[in-house]
Amino acid sequence: MTCRTPWTSERLYPPCEISALVRLLRDDGLATAAVLHGTGLDATALDSPACRTSVDQLMQACRNAIDRVPDPSVALRAGGRSRLSDRGLTGLLLGACESARDYAAQAVRYQSLATPLLGLAVDGAAWILHEDSTELPDDLRVFLVALSTAQQLAHLRDALGSDCRPTQARFAHPAPPHAPDYARQLGCPCVFDAERHELHFADDVLALRPRQANPIALALLRAGCDTELAEFARRQGYGGRVAHALGRLRDPGASMKTVAALLHLSDRTLRRRLAEEGTSFTAVAGEVQSRIATRELRSAQVRIEDVAANSGYSDAANFRRAFIRWTSMSPAQYRRMRQR
Repeated sequence: MTCRTPWTSERLYPPCEISALVRLLRDDGLATAAVLHGTGLDATALDSPACRTSVDQLMQACRNAIDRVPDPSVALRAGGRSRLSDRGLTGLLLGACESARDYAAQAVRYQSLATPLLGLAVDGAAWILHEDSTELPDDLRVFLVALSTAQQLAHLRDALGSDCRPTQARFAHPAPPHAPDYARQLGCPCVFDAERHELHFADDVLALRPRQANPIALALLRAGCDTELAEFARRQGYGGRVAHALGRLRDPGASMKTVAALLHLSDRTLRRRLAEEGTSFTAVAGEVQSRIATRELRSAQVRIEDVAANSGYSDAANFRRAFIRWTSMSPAQYRRMRQR
């Protein structure tokens, strides 16, 4: 599959992430114009609070860093120098949380306000970073995972005011040549070829209280972030809303009627709105399902029948036909290709 998801080109996000990357890469001698090459942005645009950027623009900036900075560990170093304030209003809210555990819950709730290179979920003491894009070159995927992992840890340390260390970091991709840099940067043992990308923390770390914890400020900032979420939904195209609704339902095979009800629309209205954007419910749902399937097929431990079920298919044969339509190869062929 060569098409990109219809919502990655939408300019929905404040330029905080790209501005931070520009600043951090400047320390490596990379000029602002070089970081922004091909993004359609310049330094003046990044200084404007009215500026909105897209996932595609941030990924182009990351691509520029890969191509122009010779050090392969640049993503780890750039992410490690990131600050909680780089997340704007959401960063202030996270710093006011009552504990690191509450911090994680709020980070998940408001993650769509940042440019979502990787999604975040929390399972007990494990922070799970999951990829939403399927057709990325391996070097860009490894860069994004390293950048996001180092950022998550740097932001938590910024909030807690201590050098909190994960007990372990796990990565779903093979160990890169600079694998020793991961343990040095993250301060913990690192495992590669894992089932998914994870940061694990001890319970006593998750009980720590951020330095600026303040329940009144937290309530005020939460109201502000909720307003931003509503504004984000208003700006977002219906293709993106359908994709996020399917994620909230945790059922990528949900019907259009179910998704339309969640969006407070009739299925007829939703069909018309999607057509106005040049897409359809089937196309968006298929894109979401294909992203889930290709992500899970990277793990040899997950059975193809389970991948089919997690992608919204009750019948493995139907899933196989759909997967061939998406990628021009069977699930088994795709898995073998990824393993090679």
